[in-house]
Amino acid sequence: MSWRTVLIKDGEYLKLKLDNVVIFKEDYEYVIPLSDISIIVLEGLQTTLTTRLLSALTKYNISLVICDHTHIPTGIYHAYNGHSRASKMLQKQLLWDDGVKGVIWTEIIKHKIKNQLEVLRLNEASPEAVEKLRTYIQEIQHYDITNREGHAAKVYFNALFGNEFSRQNDDFAINAALNYGYSIVRAQFARLTVAYGLVPMIGVFHKSEYNQFNLVDDLMEPFRPFVDSWVFQNMQDAKFLTFENRVALVDLLNKRAVYKKGNYTLGVIMEKYITDFIQFMETGDFSKLNNPVLKSFEGAKSEV
Repeated sequence: MSWRTVLIKDGEYLKLKLDNVVIFKEDYEYVIPLSDISIIVLEGLQTTLTTRLLSALTKYNISLVICDHTHIPTGIYHAYNGHSRASKMLQKQLLWDDGVKGVIWTEIIKHKIKNQLEVLRLNEASPEAVEKLRTYIQEIQHYDITNREGHAAKVYFNALFGNEFSRQNDDFAINAALNYGYSIVRAQFARLTVAYGLVPMIGVFHKSEYNQFNLVDDLMEPFRPFVDSWVFQNMQDAKFLTFENRVALVDLLNKRAVYKKGNYTLGVIMEKYITDFIQFMETGDFSKLNNPVLKSFEGAKSEV
């Protein structure tokens, strides 16, 4: 099982050698087996790589994340078809029942708000905010038609980062960190959906014709608070998103948490979540899908 995320900062040159990626940096060579890698993040605007390597990345189902000059991920390159029975999976996906999709989306939102509540509780945020989120969880209806998710998000982010906080301010270091962390989680889910034969653009709730990752954006929702917790602990007084911050956010995939009574890295939990999601969509069995437990997350602790 691949586990390593590789962050390329400057103008390195990358090529394929046997079944390894070779990274040339100044007078050094770094060799990493492709079988170890889940994601490569390219931050260097002068970085070059070979088409042979690009082809090998799809073979090994490695997501390649491309960043802009501000280090924020702007694109994902991934395998078009990473599953031997992708056509059969597509047919199943197209036949997903709307009622079942409504049930799964309701559960996903419950999982997300439960983890947001846990972030507030662990960080001793406003007790009133914690109670509001607990109430919103109880009020969630089928398909979240009353948008408890949106109401919870406003209360949650204001309790964490203050009433003046806005997710629309791209120049804010906290938002830069959130966006970077979410992009890493999104890239991991993108490669996993393809690996298990799912079509990322066909979602359960998200349905934008302009979004190639509707299903990815559905599945990642309960995992956003894992990023939020790290950002709260480590970015409160930050002016910029530093290289060290970005390395730590990438490394969140290797931090451990509890899922279904087992202790795994977050990257492994995401894979188990995908397989449980598929079983749920095929059987309708509620026991197949569990919430990743944030209170056990190693990455929720401050690194200062």
